[in-house]
Amino acid sequence: MNDRIEDNPSHKKLKKELDGADALSKLTGLLSLFGANSKDLKEAFEPFADIQKQFDLISKSPDKFNDHFSQKGWIAPESMNSDLMLTCIEFAEKGHSELAEQELINYYSSDKMQWLTYQLKGTKEFSIRYSLIKAAYEDTIAEKYYACIPVLLLVIDGGVNDVDRNKGFFAENTDLTAWDSIAAHSSGLATLKEIFNYPRKRTTEEEITMPYRHGILHGRDINYANKTVAAKCWAALFALNDWAKAVKDGKKNPPPDEPKLSFGESINELKTTLEKCTESQKRNKEVSRKVDEWSARNLEIGVNVPPKGLPNDYEAFTPEREAISFIENWKSKNYGAIAKQIHFFTKGEINWGKEAGKVRKIFQNKILKDYAITNIKDCSPAITEVTLSVDLIYEEKEYNIEITLRLIYDGPNGEILIFGDKGGQWKFIESFFHKIDYLY
Repeated sequence: MNDRIEDNPSHKKLKKELDGADALSKLTGLLSLFGANSKDLKEAFEPFADIQKQFDLISKSPDKFNDHFSQKGWIAPESMNSDLMLTCIEFAEKGHSELAEQELINYYSSDKMQWLTYQLKGTKEFSIRYSLIKAAYEDTIAEKYYACIPVLLLVIDGGVNDVDRNKGFFAENTDLTAWDSIAAHSSGLATLKEIFNYPRKRTTEEEITMPYRHGILHGRDINYANKTVAAKCWAALFALNDWAKAVKDGKKNPPPDEPKLSFGESINELKTTLEKCTESQKRNKEVSRKVDEWSARNLEIGVNVPPKGLPNDYEAFTPEREAISFIENWKSKNYGAIAKQIHFFTKGEINWGKEAGKVRKIFQNKILKDYAITNIKDCSPAITEVTLSVDLIYEEKEYNIEITLRLIYDGPNGEILIFGDKGGQWKFIESFFHKIDYLY
């Protein structure tokens, strides 16, 4: 294990490539002898100075953060908001660590962390505990810290137990390190484990600011229920999710050393890398041009967009066509097709049967009778909101509700996926019927 996070292999490799590119920026004439276009290479090198400065800043940040805050119960994981990390480091370096801690506490006890809770769904060991995680999140937002903290500690211990095969987070021999990881560096989770596992041998009524597992779950730390302890539990859980991903990616142990390249092979590899950079730069310029030229479509329901119809009645590769496909899938009870319309926060393998079952649970007893598109709003080049008025029958009663599908462009082949109602999958359905009879 490297002494510093900035010495992790992935960091060192990128630094080496950036240093090499900086040196070669002065040798574009030499590279042109290998067939590379000298003018294109000069343009490709232009952003490297800024990239190198940004890389130096970011690569050193996790170590600086852990130096300042690990003994206070906070560590730097891969998933941490980089602006938050840099702000906290800046506060600490100016002698205002208490202000930095308040930033962390506020972030990890507010709805700003909600997107991180969604990421837990991508890890099986936490996904199966998501009902507990969701309840803990809701209790945190409601400031019911007495309820959320024990649940989070149970989720942490159980999730690690499943990942590490019967060794929980608080077990003596659990190894929470991984090769080439930020959260699982020796200065990270291993430090948290030692602090949170501190023995609490007597009952105390004094307020604590650390999630001492033994003191809380064994009833010794009576005055545990506060915002600080809850926030540290959440931060630890998100860091553990990063560790779990590293373990699943085979980073528990380092891979064998890569063979060293000869000088000629190194030059050819750099030439290939730079040519890719040139192509990437051209693509980025083209994307930027299209974004600058973009404007929202002038759509009028009933004039140039029909309020209802079949998918083929709408222009191909448009959000409104995808929205109508969703309606048709609902009408025909094709829950598997609806599941495949959803945007998932994971790159892992998706169990489509399981996801179809989740959709079925929400939609199966709600019979769609009629609908009409009432509004289409292009929010950005890649995001459109389609609002529909929907008539449906539920338990022999008729309802009219308004739903908004937030659709995003996702992929090189024109895929348009549903992101849910302003970030929440099917909350427009769940919350409506929750108000009626508390089904969910």
